Amino acid sequence: MVGHRLFVIFCLIFSISGCASHNMALTKGHSDIDVTKKSIALISARISNQYKPKYQLDIVTTYICPTSQTDCSESGDGIYKTNSYNRIKSMEEGFNEYLLSFELKSGAYNLDSMGAIYQSVLVTGGGIVPLKFNLDIRPNSVIYLGHLDIVMRERKNESEIRAGRIYPLIDQSTIGTSSGTFDVAVEDKFEEDVKLFISEYPALQKVRIEKALLPQWTRPKNELAN
Repeated sequence: MVGHRLFVIFCLIFSISGCASHNMALTKGHSDIDVTKKSIALISARISNQYKPKYQLDIVTTYICPTSQTDCSESGDGIYKTNSYNRIKSMEEGFNEYLLSFELKSGAYNLDSMGAIYQSVLVTGGGIVPLKFNLDIRPNSVIYLGHLDIVMRERKNESEIRAGRIYPLIDQSTIGTSSGTFDVAVEDKFEEDVKLFISEYPALQKVRIEKALLPQWTRPKNELAN
């Protein structure tokens, strides 16, 4: 039963045929940062389930694709997978925090969304954080895009998008994703975050990190609301 629930949730989050995806651009073993062909975008992110604090979500995927592509999940090219070592802080009944890095060619992109999951022996559920940010990635650069503070809370009305789908009914209700919604704030933590990134990935000391903050988040409209 647990395996079936987990399979359903991954189908909802990946929502593609196949499991193709990219790993984060930076790994612990990197001795050099190469931006001769692609740039690297840096984001720190904290996700907190304030609605059902016992069930803190993990960010497992980020969807980024060129603005010319209408659906970032339609192929593996737009999916970036988060690994366990990208989570740098965790507080029980509080939050999970990550350092995320994406290798991208220069150009215009849509930072569409993030997939989040809670998994235990008894409960497995998840949802999608709608972001809808436009990015302009400069060539041959390491770029800090900002800190995302993501909070799941109870929905106030039907105009707010659900944090996750209704099914699996019990699991999604238990963790709050079926009756919750996400709020997102963009913060400038450049000095603090650069120190964190360098401490985790020392090779960043050798490159110049530019700052190009994301715009403030705009809540997407619930297209399903009457």
